[in-house]
Amino acid sequence: ILYQLGRVHERLDAVFNTLTKAHDDGQQRILNEVLAAFEGRVNIAAPESWTAAYDLLAKSDDAAMRDKADQIAVIFGDQRVLPKIRELLVNDKAPIEKRQQALDILLRGRDKDAAASFQTVVSDTALRGAAIRALSGFDDAKTPSVVLAQYGKLTEAEKRDAINTLCTRPTYAAALLDAIEKEKLPRTDLHAYNVQALLRFNDEKLQTRIKSVWGEFRATAKDKQELIAKHKANLTPARVRNGDLSNGRRLYSKTCQSCHTLFGEGQKVGPDITGSNRANLDYILENMLDPSAIVGKDYRATIIETKDGRVLSGLIQKETDSAITLRTINDTLVIAKTDIEDRKLSELSIMPEGQLNTLTADEVRDLVAYLGSPAQVALRGPKSPIDAKTGKVPDALEAESLKILKVTAGNAASQKMGGFVADKWSGNDQVWWTGGKPGARLDFELPVANDGAFVLEIVLTKARDYGLVQVRIDDETLGSPIDCFNVPDVITTGVLNFEPRKLSKGLHKLTFEIVGKHANAVGFMVGVDYVRLVAPATRVTP
Repeated sequence: ILYQLGRVHERLDAVFNTLTKAHDDGQQRILNEVLAAFEGRVNIAAPESWTAAYDLLAKSDDAAMRDKADQIAVIFGDQRVLPKIRELLVNDKAPIEKRQQALDILLRGRDKDAAASFQTVVSDTALRGAAIRALSGFDDAKTPSVVLAQYGKLTEAEKRDAINTLCTRPTYAAALLDAIEKEKLPRTDLHAYNVQALLRFNDEKLQTRIKSVWGEFRATAKDKQELIAKHKANLTPARVRNGDLSNGRRLYSKTCQSCHTLFGEGQKVGPDITGSNRANLDYILENMLDPSAIVGKDYRATIIETKDGRVLSGLIQKETDSAITLRTINDTLVIAKTDIEDRKLSELSIMPEGQLNTLTADEVRDLVAYLGSPAQVALRGPKSPIDAKTGKVPDALEAESLKILKVTAGNAASQKMGGFVADKWSGNDQVWWTGGKPGARLDFELPVANDGAFVLEIVLTKARDYGLVQVRIDDETLGSPIDCFNVPDVITTGVLNFEPRKLSKGLHKLTFEIVGKHANAVGFMVGVDYVRLVAPATRVTP
């Protein structure tokens, strides 16, 4: 309303003069209206009456009132508030909700001195995802090393945030490619979207390096048609029918879910594909392998280059007189127009090419089978390869035979599983962890016979009273938390495997941490069937 009426600065001065004379309820209403009016706007000059108004609000007994005053202060560029907000962000004794609010305020205020504070909290599990996303806004030489030092401890979603941040600047991208070449992180963690972003730097040296870790890119129309034909020949009706839908869902969450919604799950950067023509193989392959052939105007990417060298791509959600709100693959950013060096509408879809490059033929089959499925399926891996004669998985480390190093809450002991007929467990046994709670950890000793690269396979149990579990090796996070809730039957997760990693000969630590539970789960129990370390080429596939 303030902006629609014009004479903005004069009216703001009157608004804050009125606020200093109003009662608490009136002050709250004024603050709410001002914050709503400023949404999506930056670089607003503070009226003369603001200084006295802030001094009054800062003394309020109402914490919500003080918080709103701080938010308006940073919009006005009031530097008085920033040092205390930075101190609050890094104070690990402060309530987490206050620290999260501090992070949001620093972002909204575009605090140029906040990089060090964001870098500090990258190691804080409750804040690190948002902090990593925030660091893309700062051209700071320390950022790549800070982010990469924490990479092994990040969840799958946080790893995507880390790579997206490291793809926004040429110097950051160089550090990312260094890490991939030195095998400090898997090249398969680099999404096709990231490759598309890196190519926009138009840096010949960088493009050569991208090709060495990713492969060919920017295929011609003829190449794309040949690739579609190749995949179509592999995806016969019989093969697709035999696809593992649960494994396909897992692959979908890694390749597609950050942009699309399917069966109510995912993001809304791209269209909801639940009602699309997913059962048509030609439709799926053409959209995945040649997404820019026909680009709807609502899904053409806008590419923005900022004056400090950052390159961003996404969909414009809102534009005001002073800023653009851009929805990227993992964040929503408010970018001041005065910070923009160049802006253009891409001829390409925001959906990148090359999404299937890192998948095996069987994985492509499973993904396509899931995309064409009429209803949601459980998120599970393939069935355990149990030997019919022994009743066990060959070369498995049965959980009940592993040494328990520590259990921080509850009790972990062997449990026979022969009475549960909906599935099969290796050796008909598991380690059953009861009495746990969020934050509790169960540590096993994991023996490794020889130096080498290994894929960790694990099988857990799913039931109505089982929790959400994060797996770690030597305190490095593996994948995303595993939801062990299932009704009505007690079943296994199937074989879950993680990216290959190098392990030295000797004893390592395998950790299961309870991080929460499904909304319908009635407990936090955990069941571990077995663990197996296998060479990457021999891992279980559907």
